[in-house]
Amino acid sequence: MNGRRLKILLGCYACDPGHGSEPGMGWNFLSNIAKFHDVHAIVEEGEFKEKLTHFSETHPKEVENITFHFVPRVHHETLRKIWPPSYYWFYRKWHNKAYKLARELDEKEKFDIVHQVTISGFRAPGKLWKLGKPFIWGPLGGFTDAPWCLLSSLGFWGAIHFALRNIINFVHKRWAVNVRQTARNSHTIIASTPQAIQEIRDIWRRDAVLMAEVGVETRHTSYSPVAHEPGTPLRICWAGEHKPRKALDLLLRALPLCKKRVELHVLSKGPRTDAWKKLAHKLGVADMVTFHGFVPREQAFHIMGTSHVFCITSIREDTSTVVFEAFRYGLPIVVLDHCGFSTAIDESSGIKIPIQSKKQVIADYARHLDYLATHEDKRRELSSGALKRCSKFTWEEKMKMLNDIYYKASCGVS
Repeated sequence: MNGRRLKILLGCYACDPGHGSEPGMGWNFLSNIAKFHDVHAIVEEGEFKEKLTHFSETHPKEVENITFHFVPRVHHETLRKIWPPSYYWFYRKWHNKAYKLARELDEKEKFDIVHQVTISGFRAPGKLWKLGKPFIWGPLGGFTDAPWCLLSSLGFWGAIHFALRNIINFVHKRWAVNVRQTARNSHTIIASTPQAIQEIRDIWRRDAVLMAEVGVETRHTSYSPVAHEPGTPLRICWAGEHKPRKALDLLLRALPLCKKRVELHVLSKGPRTDAWKKLAHKLGVADMVTFHGFVPREQAFHIMGTSHVFCITSIREDTSTVVFEAFRYGLPIVVLDHCGFSTAIDESSGIKIPIQSKKQVIADYARHLDYLATHEDKRRELSSGALKRCSKFTWEEKMKMLNDIYYKASCGVS
């Protein structure tokens, strides 16, 4: 990094400092980039303007180098309920308006770099690359397909949805004209998973840089993990929206196969909550599972901090901030060897389960939980590794990489 402040236009459709997921990702990139550069951010108006305006008024220091520009998007909630992918029709129209505004801004500001951050899915890349400035795209997500052998874990409509998504993904990756144009005209493509890196190389004939879309604060707080006392149940924590793609039923089906005493603590709720509770009763493990629902943040962290293991069962995800929350508490993570989790979690901090069949996945969850319940030395070793793993994903480390990309792009170095 040469220390020169650049003027950057950020395509940041979803941006909210008080939110997780995509809006939280947008804010984290924006706020960290603004520590080094002067940033103009184009954000969706209807959902985010009021929140960002209030935040700017109450936290002026944190937006010193940020200028927000808001573009409204047309919403059609009824149509989206009937056909969820219709969301992208209106998102593309928003991109057209954002590009028109970007041209006007560039005439005045003369940006050094243009960076499209959110929405991170590759299917609707927008048109900011047409400004003719060095264009950075990503971190890109949305490449990961749901494993066909696990679709039956998603419920009837969930299986239909993700089967169709797999097919649509196959088509869009290879033949979507706007996607291939954007890839061809990007100075640098950033991808959030190793699978995306490989597919970008194989399909688009471009190299990409690997960077997770989520991270931890540079001065994050770590906590002392609790020990698993002999003769007591192994406390397992699971957290996430109760949606089909989270596939909690894989873990529920593993519980009857566990030979050692375990107890599962499930946080949050959602459309699949009732189905999962019924499944727990059907499997005879309802007394082993506590569905906590939505609880205050402090209580959720207490549940996590008093657990011994964290399990993730998502079958279609890039990476999740919950990984780093678990790491902060020194929780070894048992996860499918899939999505962005394959990169975030290594052999020093967790256990990754290969995906060969649904029966095999369920059996492996049970086997690994039994192992951790009876090998406290190994569990403690993974716990220590989890605490150390956080340092690999700080925003300080991300910005070192991103600044290097920016300065190479601004100097015309590929």
